[in-house]
Order: sequence, then structure tokens, then C-alpha cells
Amino acid sequence: MPEGQFDKDFGYLMPFLDKVAAAANNLSDTAARDELKRIIADEKSKWARIRQLLAGASGASSNAAPTPVAAVSPIATSKPVEQSAQQKETLSFTVGSLRPRAR
Repeated sequence: MPEGQFDKDFGYLMPFLDKVAAAANNLSDTAARDELKRIIADEKSKWARIRQLLAGASGASSNAAPTPVAAVSPIATSKPVEQSAQQKETLSFTVGSLRPRAR
């Protein structure tokens, strides 16, 4: 698989998830707001791991018990969470249609 094949897609996905998490702050239902924040935090950690695996990171051994996602990812808060340099995503933007051209 070519390196960076999904960079553009992740450049759209991760900011989209950030927007959804920010929109959660506007929900008046506290339980819904907390659930949405938790779901987005779980999704972001899953997609970050997917990106690592696609980049060549080794997978968990089949003998190891799966780690629950809730134990891996922190619950999102309204305050930004500090990220390590390794977790930060480089953003790349494109202009134009995402649909392939007809040949």
C-alpha cells in the first residue's frame, strides 16, 4: 500500500470529528452531550490507531486480550486535550471535486 494514500481522507475525517465534538457542546441535553463526546473520543482513538496500522505499525498479538476502547481513549471534555507530538495530525487541504474524473 503506498505511503500517504489516505492522508487526504484523514485530513477531512479528523477535523470533521473535531467539529462534531464541538457541536456536542451546544446540546441542551446533558446526557446526550456527554454520550456524544464519549463516542467521538472513541472514534478519534480508533481512527488514529487505524492510521498507525496503515503506516506500518505492528498489530496486537492474537493472544493478547483486546483492550476496551474506553480504557484507551480519554473522555472528551470541553477543554482541548494536550497531544503529544506523535499524536498530532498534519493537516492537508485540497480544492476541487473528490469524485474521480470519468475517463
